[in-house]
Amino acid sequence: MKISFEKKILAGYIINMVVMFLLGIILWNIIPLTTEPVWLWAAMGLIILSLGMLTTVFFILTSQLRAKRISEQALLKNEKLLQSIIDNTNSAISVKKINGEYLFVNKEFQSLFPINGKNIVGSTNHEFLPSEVADRYRNADLEVIKAGREVQLEESFELPSGPHTYLSVKFPLFDAENRIYAIGNISTDITERKSGIDSLKAADAFFNLSIDSLVIATKEKFIKVNPALGKLLGYTTAELLDKPFATFIFHDDLERTEAEIEKLAQGTELINFKNRWVCKDGTIKWLAWNATAEKTTGNFYAIVRDITAALQHEKEEEQLIDELYESQQKLNLILENISDGVLVANNKKKIILANEVANRLFGIEDDSKISINLSDHFEVLYPEGNKTFPAQELPATRAFKGEITNDLDVLLKSLSTEEMHRVLLSGRPIFNTENKVIAAVVTIKDISEYKRLEEEMEKRDQEARPLIGFKPRKRK
Repeated sequence: MKISFEKKILAGYIINMVVMFLLGIILWNIIPLTTEPVWLWAAMGLIILSLGMLTTVFFILTSQLRAKRISEQALLKNEKLLQSIIDNTNSAISVKKINGEYLFVNKEFQSLFPINGKNIVGSTNHEFLPSEVADRYRNADLEVIKAGREVQLEESFELPSGPHTYLSVKFPLFDAENRIYAIGNISTDITERKSGIDSLKAADAFFNLSIDSLVIATKEKFIKVNPALGKLLGYTTAELLDKPFATFIFHDDLERTEAEIEKLAQGTELINFKNRWVCKDGTIKWLAWNATAEKTTGNFYAIVRDITAALQHEKEEEQLIDELYESQQKLNLILENISDGVLVANNKKKIILANEVANRLFGIEDDSKISINLSDHFEVLYPEGNKTFPAQELPATRAFKGEITNDLDVLLKSLSTEEMHRVLLSGRPIFNTENKVIAAVVTIKDISEYKRLEEEMEKRDQEARPLIGFKPRKRK
């Protein structure tokens, strides 16, 4: 069963919370025996702080995942809307590779060239048009590549209903390295109204319905903006057209924005230029601009995207990574400074965490080489040392069954060194929200020294009794 990322985060949060809680219990019971009380409170304070930070990080992650899911749904909706607009427009839209092979055509374009029911995508003009016509269209595409900008021209198509004239806008498409990889084409039928009135209406409709903000401007002012930009910044169209657009640019970005405009006027394409704009409510938004300039008029044509949320998300991700790293360091510090060995295994019985005490006890530094099954490393005996302890009763085995084990007194005899350790074993299962065991925590308290001292005290007590005149009571 595939576990979702959200469930993995929740499982990790629960595991860390349980481990921290167990560490708190261990510290509370162990530290007073070996050090001053102030260190106990200091350690407990660190654990409480870590619990708080883990909770904060957990809620930040869940909120980010929720926001991401909402954004993905909104993006899918927008893509479907845009595809619907493209397919239902009266303009014929297509995208070709540089070699002339079609990458995309909308329904209107496909309907102009019904080549025996075959989809035009993957074909070239020479495969379904007369050679003379195909050569003419190919030369027009090469002009776009040579110019490196959009080109408008009239094209004639011989259709079943007769010859039609289309106003075609051909434009280059650039990849991430600013190289032309395809040619886009939007063709509008202007047969009936050669004046271009219908073409202007279609362009206006596309302009106004675009989800992205679209702009036409001079070097100082907006000539035309679509409603999306006004909605983005909170101004009316009239307010945006009334003042120089520098009025709305954040003052710290004004100088470099003016420098980019100069480059644009000289024929350099503006690709993904980022600057800050002041909204009507006083908030600041980051916008990304892709723009080109028309040489004949000097006007700029730009597509604008709001990237404020994306930049904020990147910043929050960096902060979250820093906080997670700091939290992990604190957790490691606590684990490495307690006297008990700690092992944590997932539901596949693979060790995912072992502290230094556990590493020394097993004689293994690589956590992944430690087995949660103690019998793989030790001969597990009853305290007397003359009988093997049942493997099914060991804490890890019981923990994966959902059972709790407390202070199980056993003797561990190393299979490699035959070194003996008297230990107390405890085990706890970790459950997910479906009450299934997803991990097990085992603690190992080495009491060999305690038992040795206890036996020595008992021996000395027995030796001292005759010296003080102690006589054992006779049983009746």
